[in-house]
Amino acid sequence: MNLARMLQSTAEKNPGAPALFFGHQTVTYEELVKQTNRLANALVDMGLGKGSKVAILMRNCPEFLVSYYAILSIGGVVVPLCYMCLAEEVEKIVCDCGTETLITNFEFDDMVKKLRDSSCSQIARIIVSDCPELEGVINYEKIVQESSEDFQPVEMSDDDIAVLIYSPTSAKVVRGCMLTHANLEHNCSIWIEEISLSSEDIVMGVLPFFAAYGQTCVMNASVRAGSKIILHESFIPGEVLKSIQQEKATIFLGVPTMYVYILNHPLIYQYDLSSVRLWVAGGAPLSKEVIERWNNELGYKIYEGYGLSEAGPAVSIQPQSGVYKAGSIGKPLKGVEMKVVDEEGREVDVGEVGEILVRGKSVMKGYYDKEEETQKTLKDGWLYTGDMGYVDEDGYYFLVGRKKDLIIRGGFNIHPREVEEVLTSHPLISEAAVVGVPNKYLGEEVQAYVKLKPGSSLTEEQILEYCEEKLPYYKTPKFVKFVRSFTKDPSGNIVKDLIED
Repeated sequence: MNLARMLQSTAEKNPGAPALFFGHQTVTYEELVKQTNRLANALVDMGLGKGSKVAILMRNCPEFLVSYYAILSIGGVVVPLCYMCLAEEVEKIVCDCGTETLITNFEFDDMVKKLRDSSCSQIARIIVSDCPELEGVINYEKIVQESSEDFQPVEMSDDDIAVLIYSPTSAKVVRGCMLTHANLEHNCSIWIEEISLSSEDIVMGVLPFFAAYGQTCVMNASVRAGSKIILHESFIPGEVLKSIQQEKATIFLGVPTMYVYILNHPLIYQYDLSSVRLWVAGGAPLSKEVIERWNNELGYKIYEGYGLSEAGPAVSIQPQSGVYKAGSIGKPLKGVEMKVVDEEGREVDVGEVGEILVRGKSVMKGYYDKEEETQKTLKDGWLYTGDMGYVDEDGYYFLVGRKKDLIIRGGFNIHPREVEEVLTSHPLISEAAVVGVPNKYLGEEVQAYVKLKPGSSLTEEQILEYCEEKLPYYKTPKFVKFVRSFTKDPSGNIVKDLIED
């Protein structure tokens, strides 16, 4: 099998159907597959083929999809790079996987120059789109125009690596998730079935396609189902709201930060969002305040889901039929198993907090060139997610935080998310992060970082008093520090290691 065959199959069934709407341009599935075949032939002419690693450094645009499926078509391995990251972070990824080819556009010229000058970079060829004639690079438009539009995807085995996903991290060691053609095809299929995605749907493409969430749940799923994707290079709330109304989008998938910005947009009630049949949130925990405001003020439900790159990424989602439980990440998708275990790997009782484990055909092959890390994460067929949570009597799962973020104060376990929920429930606090700081008597003490809403004013004492009213003594922060902003990863998670006092 070859994941790229999804595109060819859809183009054969509905050649004239719109695949992408970008700016003022509509690209049909027939046009998309022709451009993909042209680039595939150009890559083969350069000597690339099965097993070749090719990095993509682009925002969401038609060229990203063309590059992605062209690389898969020739049997190559896609290495999507985070355009939001610093050059040093991108350099780590390029060096770790040893990619020799990069497809990008002129916007990232400065970053590309730094990569070329890197001491460990193996990049031998750089293909650049939307650029003037530059020395030492290959013009994307030229090689596509000069190549044949006939190409048949190379046959691949289920276990062959299709994509290497590197999740942005503050850690010194980068880890590439090896996702096979079978992993991605299966995850894509069960996601389509879960949300009843069809060729009639119009999907908002605001999630970055370099990340697993946007790549599988928006891009691959839409291509397989024959849906239309409304592409946005970046998330600009006003533009996105306008796009939803004008294009009559039916599905919106986003991260919590996007929902917060939309909810707080001054002209939110001037837009008609009634065409959207499904609002999905994932990538990071969604606060109860946002869920309640969205449901009550706008009259729509947000269906929160859960996933991680190591699982393809989709794992669970709130069921669209049955009981709706605010704050839950729902139930496992069809063909996915979940359970909650203690430190010894024993399954815990209903309602008891432990580490969430996942099993299924979408779980990665392992971490690239990191056997020790792989063995720590994949045990006895189960993926140890590092996420802490519990399952209720109805089989609904709930997240409480990351295992590594757990604070142990005087023998008591404190999950930061619970404290953060209380802090963000304060009407003058927009965001909060809670961490453990060393204490020679208790082991750790609770420290909170808060970002106030514009124009607001609060003292540390006022915040502590607010927490004391809503939390047990041992969970109440002992220190509060104010920040102007938080550094976040592309999924909207606050990177706690990078919080500056």
